Amino acid sequence: MTAPDVVVACALLIVSGCGTPSSSSPPRASEPSAANTDALAAPTAVGAGPRVAARQAPASTLHAAPPAASASTFHPDNDPACTDLSTLRSEIHLWQVAASPQPHRRKVAALWPTLPPACRGGTFYLVAAELVGRATDAKLTTADGAVIVHSSGDALAQGLASEPDHPRLLAHLAFVDDLLPDQALRLPADACARARARGDDAWADYAAYICALTAIHTGDGAAALTELDRVHSTADFPDLQVRRAQALVLAGKPKEARALAKQAADTLAKAPPRFDLTPAAIDALKKKLAAH
Repeated sequence: MTAPDVVVACALLIVSGCGTPSSSSPPRASEPSAANTDALAAPTAVGAGPRVAARQAPASTLHAAPPAASASTFHPDNDPACTDLSTLRSEIHLWQVAASPQPHRRKVAALWPTLPPACRGGTFYLVAAELVGRATDAKLTTADGAVIVHSSGDALAQGLASEPDHPRLLAHLAFVDDLLPDQALRLPADACARARARGDDAWADYAAYICALTAIHTGDGAAALTELDRVHSTADFPDLQVRRAQALVLAGKPKEARALAKQAADTLAKAPPRFDLTPAAIDALKKKLAAH
C-alpha cells in the first residue's frame, strides 16, 4: 500500500484545544525517536464493513501504541508558556484557506523549529505532519536538532508517543487507521476513553469522532450514530457524512445511508486540503459510500 501524503485542517482546520492549565508539566528532556513507517500510505483496497478490533498485520508494518498511563502529565496546549502552539494552528488554518497562502506557510515553517521541548506535544507534531506532508525534501528538524520528522506518518507516531491522549491527534490517527487497516500506525484500543478523559468541551467533538469510528469498526451502528450526533463542528471533519452513512448501514437503515451519498461526496470535494485528506483518501472514502 502507498500513503496519502495528506494532511487532518481538519484545518488542519482546528484551533488548538483547551483544558485545565498545567503549568507544572515538566520540560521534555528528550524527544521520541522517529518512527520507521509512514502511516499515510494510500490504500489499494478499502473495507466498507466492520473490522474486528484485534486485527492482525505484519509486525514490520505496525507500531504498538504507547500506554496512556502517563498521558495526563503532559498537555502543552494548556501551558501558558506554549501560546505559540495557538499561533501555529491559526497560521495553518490561514495557509489552508487564504487567497495567498504562502506567507502563512512560511510563518509556520519558521516558527515550528523554534518551539521548546515543553511545547512538543500533539499539536506540535500535527503541524509537523502538515509541513512535511507538503515539503519538497520531506524532512523537518527542530533548531536544537532534538527532533527530526521524515514523513507525516512519522510525525503522528512521534506525537502519539509524546502526548498519548491528545484528542485531535487521535482523531487524525483514527482517520488514517480507518483507511489503512493493517498498515498504518495502530489506533490505541482505548483511544475513545483517552480522548474523552481529557474532560474539556474544547475536545468534545474529537472524542465523539474517535468513539464513532471505534463503534463503526466493531459493527455497532447505533452507538456510532449516538457519537456522531455529538459532533458539532462539521468543518473539522469533512468525512462526517461518510461516517454517518456507514453507521446507518450498520444500524439497518441502508435507504437513509444512500440518501446521504451525494451530500457526503460534495462535502469531500469542497474540503480544504490537509495532510491526510489527499485525493487518494477522498477516493477511498467515496468507495465506502459506493459500497452501500
